[in-house]
Amino acid sequence: MNITERNFFRLLRAGALGTEEQIEPLSAWKWRRLYQLAVMHDVEDLVRRGIDRCATQFFVQVPEKLLAEWDTTQADNNNETDEGEVNTLLESDHLTNPLLNHRLQAILDEEGTTTETRQLLMMLVGVVRFIMNAGIPVKRMAELAIFLRHQGQKVDFVKIGEWTDQLKLRPMLQLTGALLTRLMLLEADEVPFMTPESDAVTEKRMREILKLRNSHPEEWYFSQGKNIFVHTSNPSAMLWHCRRSARYFHYYPAETMTNFFASFAHSLSHIEE
Repeated sequence: MNITERNFFRLLRAGALGTEEQIEPLSAWKWRRLYQLAVMHDVEDLVRRGIDRCATQFFVQVPEKLLAEWDTTQADNNNETDEGEVNTLLESDHLTNPLLNHRLQAILDEEGTTTETRQLLMMLVGVVRFIMNAGIPVKRMAELAIFLRHQGQKVDFVKIGEWTDQLKLRPMLQLTGALLTRLMLLEADEVPFMTPESDAVTEKRMREILKLRNSHPEEWYFSQGKNIFVHTSNPSAMLWHCRRSARYFHYYPAETMTNFFASFAHSLSHIEE
């Protein structure tokens, strides 16, 4: 990461988890870039909280004009209804593979498990869906870290392990665990669903998913022109989805293919009549 991205995650951790972080010096332009990262990943409130927490440090010198703009953006966002992330991603409480989705719904209907255990499962499913459809899930990752830090002791991780195997989620949760331990700096015992692995393997996983720039491609829709042929409104976005599906196929093959075709079908639903 470059210095801006390092400070971005330090302030995110400070705001989300209340950790003590040492901020490196940034120019006014780089503070603007950090603000843009926070807005792009919808975590400007957490990063702003981190700035307040680290405000006494010498190098935390955010331009006053930018802070005013930051606070205005936060106020506007608080007054808006959350319409979901990445526009029309499929519902996070569903999987596109019919068999796996049937198992998921059966799990959610089970009695005798704590609310926190089911809530963690749905947060994990949401992170996995986001990784497959959009890229690095910074906001969801921060929310997951907060939940694990403050509610983790109420979770039945034995049950989470059983459900993970039923839904064939374990390889994808290794990716999620890599994000939590390397970017949010959670301890290994706070992420029991992740199997310990070498630093080299974790580093490889991080390189596969840590793509901060351009992590939200234009939405992949199809439209119909003057002729009868249907064409994609963004050919590069279609290729992006193909490459992403291929990248995660070996992590979650049962869901990757159905997820790709579900996205394709959703795109076709936007053809103009």
